[in-house]
Amino acid sequence: MKIFQKEIKIKTKGIYDFVKITEKLEEVVKESKIKNGILFANSLHNTAALLIQEDDPTIFEDLKEMFERILPMNSKYHHSYEGNENATAHQKNNLLKSFFTVPIKDGKLVKGTWQDFWVIELFEPRERKVFVTIIGE
Repeated sequence: MKIFQKEIKIKTKGIYDFVKITEKLEEVVKESKIKNGILFANSLHNTAALLIQEDDPTIFEDLKEMFERILPMNSKYHHSYEGNENATAHQKNNLLKSFFTVPIKDGKLVKGTWQDFWVIELFEPRERKVFVTIIGE
C-alpha cells in the first residue's frame, strides 16, 4: 500500500466564492500513480468548507439564501470580535464540512455524473489550503 500527500492552494475572492477543485484533485490522483484506493481532502481552515455538488449556480444561490435564513448577518453572535461575517463563517463551516473522502478506481476519482468538488469561501478573500492524502495501490 502506498500513501501520497500533497497540499493544493486556492485563492478565493470573498464570501460565497465557490471554487471548483475537481481538476486539481484529478491531477493529484494522476501524480500519485495510485490506481485503486481513496482520496481524503481536508481544508486547513475554519472559515472555508469543502463540498461535493453539481456545477449549477442556482444551487449555490439556494445555499446562500439558506445560510442567510439560519445565520443572518444582522443577528448577535458571541464570537463577534472579527465581525458577524467571521462569526457566521465558523458556523457555516460546522453545518457543511471541512473534508471529504472519494474512492479511486483505475486511476480516476469515482464520482457521480453531476458531481464536482468545491472549496467554498465563507469569510473574506484568502489563499486557502487543501491537504490531500491518497492511500491505495
